[in-house]
Amino acid sequence: MKLARVLGLAALAVGLVAAIFLATRPAAAQPSPVAAAADSAAPLCRYGVNVINGQTFINHNVAPLRLGWYLNYMANPNANQPPGMEFVPVIRLSQTSETGFSYTPNGAALKNAITNNPGARWLIGNEPDRRTSIQDNVEPHIYAAAYHELYELIKQADPTARVIAGTIVQPTPLRLRYLDMVLDSYHHAFGKEMPVDGWSIHNFILNEVSCAYDPGNCWGADVPPGIDEPFGEIVSIDDNDDYDRFVERVIRFRQWMKDRGYREKPLYLSEYGILMPPDYGFEAPRVNAYMNKTFNYLTTATSATLGYPADGNRLVQKWSWYSATDQTYNGWLFDSSNGQMTAIGQNLAAHTAAVAAQNDLAPWRLVTTPGSPHFTGLPLSIQLRASVSNAGNLAATAGPAVVRFYKGNPAQGGQKIGSDQVVSLAGCGDSAVATVNWSNVGPGMHQIYVVVDAGNAIAETDEANNTQSFPVFVGTHRAFVPRITR
Repeated sequence: MKLARVLGLAALAVGLVAAIFLATRPAAAQPSPVAAAADSAAPLCRYGVNVINGQTFINHNVAPLRLGWYLNYMANPNANQPPGMEFVPVIRLSQTSETGFSYTPNGAALKNAITNNPGARWLIGNEPDRRTSIQDNVEPHIYAAAYHELYELIKQADPTARVIAGTIVQPTPLRLRYLDMVLDSYHHAFGKEMPVDGWSIHNFILNEVSCAYDPGNCWGADVPPGIDEPFGEIVSIDDNDDYDRFVERVIRFRQWMKDRGYREKPLYLSEYGILMPPDYGFEAPRVNAYMNKTFNYLTTATSATLGYPADGNRLVQKWSWYSATDQTYNGWLFDSSNGQMTAIGQNLAAHTAAVAAQNDLAPWRLVTTPGSPHFTGLPLSIQLRASVSNAGNLAATAGPAVVRFYKGNPAQGGQKIGSDQVVSLAGCGDSAVATVNWSNVGPGMHQIYVVVDAGNAIAETDEANNTQSFPVFVGTHRAFVPRITR
């Protein structure tokens, strides 16, 4: 009978041109038992949960978990959403023909959802790379076309919205090929690189065997639509908590992002956990051990070459545990029959209770307009746009924080440029742009300093990175070279 249950997992409901001067921030400070902002109950932006029951927030007390966000595989939030929790809407996709597609919601319902969720992070599709009717199951060229239409629609309705691509089952080589086919299709159809505000992945450890090739062993993730391979990565049931595979896949996807020009975008792990049921050997202690190990990794993993610069070079900005109440598989935090927190939920609560609340503001990028300033004998006027971020872990915004620009080191008499700017930012690498106009600029190399929280009004884990310098070169000659793109 266990074989039948494993095969049933094949249908499991798993959700889920300016010149830029980039200063890479130091690796993120590791979590400290001493909180920068002493609030042991504050929601944490990095920790989320997948919700499949619309009544979850009515029947269950999620406050002790300190969760900062959730998704419910729909475009509108649950009733009685707890304060301080971000809702991440999802638009579901469907392929209707060789070239046709549909999505849910659509029309007026979608426009209303965009209006009602200003500034939201929109996940486009849920496991589009999975051949099953309960997931999106679209070929790469269909995903590219649907993504383009929805990106334009969402941005026109809400320019502050963030549109997130991907949400593949797991970042294995086979599924990265699927995403490469998406990017190629997008470029071929629309003549430009695919614009994204971030990438989303799931990271279960599942089998990749085509049901057409081996119907008796195609439990798990199958082979992506549009790819005719007999199998990809083959794993066993016991590998469902393989920590080394989990880590390898995170690094692989960050490398993929960098190689394709997306390093400066956030990465969201929008669904993961343990799916194999307890009687397969995955009792609560084993699930909790995996949860703790992966949480610790996600909290601390940084890379000076692959990480997201706006978030202290962390590899993953936010992650979401599957799930709140789905007892079909494993890992549920609450018993859906009585609303009581399970041993796994208690473990998550104990973990987050020990996480110190942190803010960490810093400038991380400077862009100029014009992108290549050219001196022709008359002083120039250049617009400076500094990206400022918060690499802390709080869902609540820190601010207001004053941002100032200087020509030269302000600690050594540097000259202030323009007026004070103000930003307010939540953690997890959330970023804002502060802008000033710099007049009477002459030729040569200039060192521009950007200072955030100039008055030290916000307690931070790292006060030393609030000032960053960026070179701005104003030339007297120009050389034109061809631009080659992917």
